[in-house]
Amino acid sequence: MRMTEAVTRKFAPQGCTWLFGRGASIANGLSWVVPNEWKDDLASGRVTSDTHIRMIIDAIRDEMSRVPTNATLYHRLLDIMATRTIDQGHHRLMTTNWDYLLQRDLNNWVQTNRPGWAPRFLSTHGSVYHFNGSAEPGVFQNRSPFMLETDSASARKAAYEANQAFEYLLWSDLVVIVGMSFECQTDRGLLAALRAHEDNVPIGSALFIVVEPHKETLESTYAKLAACFPRAGGLRVNSGFAEWIDSGMPELVGRIFAEQRSDIPVNGTTCNT
Repeated sequence: MRMTEAVTRKFAPQGCTWLFGRGASIANGLSWVVPNEWKDDLASGRVTSDTHIRMIIDAIRDEMSRVPTNATLYHRLLDIMATRTIDQGHHRLMTTNWDYLLQRDLNNWVQTNRPGWAPRFLSTHGSVYHFNGSAEPGVFQNRSPFMLETDSASARKAAYEANQAFEYLLWSDLVVIVGMSFECQTDRGLLAALRAHEDNVPIGSALFIVVEPHKETLESTYAKLAACFPRAGGLRVNSGFAEWIDSGMPELVGRIFAEQRSDIPVNGTTCNT
């Protein structure tokens, strides 16, 4: 069996899980990658794993300082979620990225629109879940440990954040994947873990919407999902993240978003509930 192209469902799911990969960070202005010489130093033992991770965290924070706040695609997406999410609908935000651009923009969105209140359109209490750790400053008791791209799935240690995100994914029937290729060891391990449960939970028959501007990567990602979830439905969106947002994200209309109204700007800062 193969994952099939989706048709309109009679009943729309009330929840939408968003999984953001590196392509989403690039679309939001953060294109930094770990230099090959750093990887070589780690592989040869010239630097320890802890030092390597510290270097990555410092570099990401430095690069993020150059990305303007409140002017990213993430901020626009949050505005759309606030104005167009269907009644009783909600979103879950998670990422395999180390950066915390989405969490930063979510914090700023809340501060601008509803200080002290978690957005009603999120079911994750104002949090973005990180599967592979985060460069976000602060002490987080329940944070996922920092996972490198070369780490095997067996290297992952149990943590509340990653466990909670995994549980959300298992029970999702609408999943939007932005800018993910599932090429690195850690991401392949995530797919394998989900596949082990797919017969018994909603994700096995979920609708996957895959957003990717590069056709070859889009087809490869879709094929990986089809192999893991043969009973699921899927829609390919061969578009950049910005272009898809500009289009109104029609694949989500009637599923989690209402039709766009001309009197509600999708890139404003007002939260209409």
